[in-house]
Amino acid sequence: MNPSYCWISRNFRKFPSSLRRFSHEAGATKVSKESNALKRFMIDKIRATGPITVAEYMKTAVSAPSVGYYGLFSDSQKVFGKEGDFITAPELTQLFGELLGVWCYYELANTGHRGHWQLVEFGPGTGQLMCDLLSVMERFQVTYSLFIPIYGLIKRKENYVRKNTTKSGVPIFWYKTIEDVPENFSVFIANEFLDALPVHQFARDGDGNWHELYVNINEGDELCFMNSKGENLHTRGLLPKEIREDKERKYWECSPEAGTFVNQVAERIVYNGGFGLLIDYGHDGSRNKLSFRAYKKHQLVDPLSQPGFIDLTADVDFGYLKSLVVDRVAVFGPNTQREFLAQLGAELRLRRLLKSCDDREKQEMLIRLFIATNRLESYNFLMGEMGERFMAMSMFPKTLNGILEKRG
Repeated sequence: MNPSYCWISRNFRKFPSSLRRFSHEAGATKVSKESNALKRFMIDKIRATGPITVAEYMKTAVSAPSVGYYGLFSDSQKVFGKEGDFITAPELTQLFGELLGVWCYYELANTGHRGHWQLVEFGPGTGQLMCDLLSVMERFQVTYSLFIPIYGLIKRKENYVRKNTTKSGVPIFWYKTIEDVPENFSVFIANEFLDALPVHQFARDGDGNWHELYVNINEGDELCFMNSKGENLHTRGLLPKEIREDKERKYWECSPEAGTFVNQVAERIVYNGGFGLLIDYGHDGSRNKLSFRAYKKHQLVDPLSQPGFIDLTADVDFGYLKSLVVDRVAVFGPNTQREFLAQLGAELRLRRLLKSCDDREKQEMLIRLFIATNRLESYNFLMGEMGERFMAMSMFPKTLNGILEKRG
């Protein structure tokens, strides 16, 4: 089996020059709150053209060139880890990436594929997940090509791009969109990627009418939320019939961009072969509340307070995503991440790591993780302490449906 490895980056739409000129100088990634160029741009835009959707606010705050949140990521401006605003599972422990490596190898063997294949990760962050995953692949003596579609090319990743190889010498290819990735048999991995994609939010009033949430400016010239006066293009086009007919449903949110992404992955699986795994905090579609929120230094903050300087996120509606592709690919899940990791032998691996660990701090963390995975009433440490339940959903070719269902 001969694979490749690739990373993919988020597409930037075109932004006006009035925003582009506020770019950060090299090595100067901080902008004072008082001179938040992005926030000033949004206020001026709303004043000139009217309120914007939550989705537009979120996309601009995250992806605007130079001043968007992920454009700040550098060695001096941390986004991930203890010094940043949030920690992803790979930063907590090597266990996560290693178990995903076991999953990839196992499912690859089940497909019976023997030719060239490529490993594709979306939104690789620090690259820690892939480092741990590849360590497993190397133990199995699996060869591959590495394609990393990096949604949001940022300064730190530019160093990786110039290097273009893993530590073991495997070549890495970087792309900005999934369309650029070679059309070969692929294993797709997206961990904590979908939650950063913009969401449209909807609320039902006491009379049963649906409204979309917008971002406006108040009398104090600050950003604030507001409801649309009535139905609009998005309420009419995005709200599913079953949501409208559910009288108990008061809120709903969805990410059309996440839907487009999942459709693209499904199409690749259908026409080129392969399989995919999506892991994120989210739900099965039954949640009846809104989840758009922000983090700064691991604390919840007002999502409108500092656009460009805070991590904006929303829960992933896996039920909605599944409904878009279930007619074309075999979909398994969503299941909780704890269940998914337990099936891969998380407990056994934890015991082995504890036995070999000589670092006191890491050992204590592993003990907490071990306790969490063995308490049925608690969240797994990998997801419980992050405040939301993580879910895992996988996609395979329909031709494997019968085999996979029998396997369980």
